[in-house]
Amino acid sequence: MTGAEGTVPAPGLDLLQVRAAQLATVPGLPEAARAIGAEKGIDYLSDPQVAAMLLRHRDLLGGMNSRGAWGGLLFVPGAVGAWFLTDTLGGAAYDTTVAVVLCTPVALLLALSLYLLARAFRFRHVWLRDGTRDQVNGYLQVLSAAGLPHHALPAWLKPVTGERWR
Repeated sequence: MTGAEGTVPAPGLDLLQVRAAQLATVPGLPEAARAIGAEKGIDYLSDPQVAAMLLRHRDLLGGMNSRGAWGGLLFVPGAVGAWFLTDTLGGAAYDTTVAVVLCTPVALLLALSLYLLARAFRFRHVWLRDGTRDQVNGYLQVLSAAGLPHHALPAWLKPVTGERWR
């Protein structure tokens, strides 16, 4: 995410809603941003740190959403296929080859869906436990104190915790 010298690539800096120089001009906001940042473990008046945090947040949310959606979509036909095969193969005596041919696609669907769902939950775990969610909530508090309305935020940055702000 960050370069060799600790710089953030241009796409990361484009994620910033407001630059630190603009935040510093709001009366009383630098002190509030430092207080919130000290609690969350990030300097909200440092553009590279905030950009890296936003890039990490967007990547983790994208991983959670895409893998969770694909895992759920693949799980449904796999579960229906398993139910159908359990009902069909349960009482009848089939040749082993026929049973393997019928069960292999269903088993692959279920295995792939469970893998994708496990990855989605792993991304969620990282998002929660590594503090990214808390840091983003702190950033939203800073933006709220700066007077930025929530409707001006991109969808991936809007609060997901259910807390209302501005």
